[in-house]
Order: sequence, then C-alpha cells, then structure tokens
Amino acid sequence: MTELEHLSYSSISLWLSCGRAFSYRYIEHVQVPTAPELILGSAVHDAVEHLLTGASDVTSAWSEAWARHAGEEQIAWGDDTPETYYNSGLALLSSADVQKALANIVPAQDEQGPCIERRVALTVPTVPIPVIGYIDIITQDGVPADFKTSARSWTAEKAQNELQSLYYLAALNQMGREMPELKFRHYVLVKTKTPQFQSLEHFHNFRLLLYFYDAHREHGAQ
Repeated sequence: MTELEHLSYSSISLWLSCGRAFSYRYIEHVQVPTAPELILGSAVHDAVEHLLTGASDVTSAWSEAWARHAGEEQIAWGDDTPETYYNSGLALLSSADVQKALANIVPAQDEQGPCIERRVALTVPTVPIPVIGYIDIITQDGVPADFKTSARSWTAEKAQNELQSLYYLAALNQMGREMPELKFRHYVLVKTKTPQFQSLEHFHNFRLLLYFYDAHREHGAQ
C-alpha cells in the first residue's frame, strides 16, 4: 500500500466515479494495459505543443511524439495496429481545419517563456496534500485552455460540465492570477472522416469552486 504525496484531477475524478478503481490504480498500483485511444490523445497533445512552440513540420512533430508515447506503455491494441493509430493522428494533425486553427492560437508569454504545459497546484484547508497538474496553455488573451482529442464533436453542454477546467481555474486563482470571469476554453480535435477543430468557451462560477473544494476535502480524508 502507498501513501499518496499529492492528488491530481484524474485521481479525484476516478475516486468520485469508482473508489475501488481508484484504490487499484493509485494505492495498490495494479498495472493494466493502456487503451490506444489514450496513447493517441497524449501523442497528439505532445505534437500540438511542439507545433505551437516553433515546430513547422507536422509529420516530424507527430512522428517524434508518437514514438515517445507508443513505445513507453503496455498497450492493448486489440484488433487494430499501431500503424492504424499513427495514420489516424497524422491525418488529424495534417487536416486543413486543424492546421488553420493552430496557426491562430498564440500562447501568452512570461519570464519563463510561452505559457504552455505549466504546473499548477491547488491546496485546500484541512487537506495535507495538494492537487497538482499541468495546464495545457494560457493563450495571449489570458484565457486558460486545454486540448482534447475526441472521436466525435463536443457539445457546449459537455464543455460546460468538464470539471477539470474548474480545477485549473481554482489553482490559477489561488496562485495569484486574476480570473474574474472564470472563463475557460476547450480546443477539441475531432477524429471524424474529415477532421474538425472546435473552440468551445464557457464560464464557471464560485459555487462550483466550493463544490470542488468539498470533493477535495472528502477525497483527501480517505
């Protein structure tokens, strides 16, 4: 058994949905094969970050990202092959819609450089361990955002109900970055036959922040 040193949004989400699954993964460290869709999503995320910070060749950025992620895990490929997923990711990133959208996304800059993949930490009174994560990007207009890969288009309701964005906003607010509107943006790369790119904005409220704190307190007390 392991004593946790910190939490993450994914660990809290898993605990809220299935306490036993949380114990298997984070306490007992039971190893299970990773779904290839998760590997694809992580590799796309990695490639997008490189394209936003100066990489110009999509094929090279994707090939390097895919090699890093596809070679690190025990993956349950099932009836598909790694090549199938590689080609799917390349088609997604090479599509005109995605290329046009990425060209218009500009990260904010600070003394550390582009605000991409920034570590954030959230502490809650009475809970001895923090929630730690990495926010994908803070854009030039000051709005935090993340990148998602999806098999189908998102609805505005789905974006609004994503609690991960609430964690990011709470952490940024606690770390001193003013977030008066509690505004967040989701960039969704959709793996349809003709790939699509969505930019979905939504606003949270402080009552939901209190819900997040309560969930964190209960989780941290377990």
